Amino acid sequence: MNKELLKIRKVNSSDAREWFIFGFKVWRDAYKDIFPEEVFIDRESKLEEKVKDFDNKLQNNETSIAYVAEYDGKIVGTMCGSIKSSYNHFDKYADLIGLYIDPSFQGYGIGTAFKNIFENWAIENGATQYVIGVLKDNTKARAVYESWGGKLSKFEEDFVKLGVGYPEVFYTYNLENILKKSR
Repeated sequence: MNKELLKIRKVNSSDAREWFIFGFKVWRDAYKDIFPEEVFIDRESKLEEKVKDFDNKLQNNETSIAYVAEYDGKIVGTMCGSIKSSYNHFDKYADLIGLYIDPSFQGYGIGTAFKNIFENWAIENGATQYVIGVLKDNTKARAVYESWGGKLSKFEEDFVKLGVGYPEVFYTYNLENILKKSR
């Protein structure tokens, strides 16, 4: 990979269609052994409504963050988060909601760069801890979150798709350690 062709930047309105098409592709790869085909078809059938609502859902301000990684002008990674988690048991946590990297670009530090951007933003907006929810069976992502120092929570809840619950687990991170290092 030519690092000069890689750019990480805030999302903008013109990214909407490519953001979701990229997401569909990465979801299929990450969850092919977890979800049935109907889940992907249902998700992909909602492209137009997702594109229309893009600017309402993905913003960069004091309550939400969204970034893309581009390689040679093409999206190869996405990240979004919120200053307040919507998960049960984690209402006092910021939430790294989504972090997806094209499989052919994994291992180049894009995910870590996104994590660092999210952590700095969360600290700037008053968070002292954050959470990442991940499907229990997504062992690849779980290994990454553990390598980042995440602590597995005792809580689990179902991520429901088409009326079926898929167990989701949670990794928590303490931002106070990062704050101490920066002082």
